[in-house]
Amino acid sequence: MDMDAFGILERNKISVAPYAIVKTKDQLLKAADKIGYPNVLKVWDKSIVHKTDVGGVIMDNLSKEMIETGFDHLKSKFGDVDILLQKQVKRGIELYIGGMKDPTFGYMVVFGIGGIYVEVFKDISARICPIDENDVKDMINELKAKKIILGFRGKQVNVDELSSLIIKVSKMIEKEKISELDLNPVKADEKGCYVIDARIVR
Repeated sequence: MDMDAFGILERNKISVAPYAIVKTKDQLLKAADKIGYPNVLKVWDKSIVHKTDVGGVIMDNLSKEMIETGFDHLKSKFGDVDILLQKQVKRGIELYIGGMKDPTFGYMVVFGIGGIYVEVFKDISARICPIDENDVKDMINELKAKKIILGFRGKQVNVDELSSLIIKVSKMIEKEKISELDLNPVKADEKGCYVIDARIVR
């Protein structure tokens, strides 16, 4: 996670799952009282890109005792680093929204199925920025897993909210002059969408 990424997202009115960056256990407990449970602890270090792979993520924290233990573990493992405490969003499917500055086409936005398997399935669609609602509709329909988004076994995504999010991201990529963008995962359900993790290179 880029240390500046959440700030850039919030500046562009893009919803991020509630979070706090803490240095001490006292700050941690105060933040947990505000954010609530369950929550997630993540090591907050720009040099660590895939935090799950190195044991830098502790999920399903249900109590004060659990986050204190998790906080101590991350501090002992990674040293004097900041810790991200974030509301755990369990509902919804995991999506990916990315972006880049292509040397030929210019700024582009990418959308697809996200989570830990984004690099395995590579089920994505891309468009040149900026985009509109028709572009988003076409991007969704190009995905092999479009049924997961449009409705499957009683579960579906709020397509209007998703469309609004992708359009906001496409505008942000140009406005902020972003050369690389990874929002993964973005949790989406029938109510809306939240960015869980982000990396931005300007």
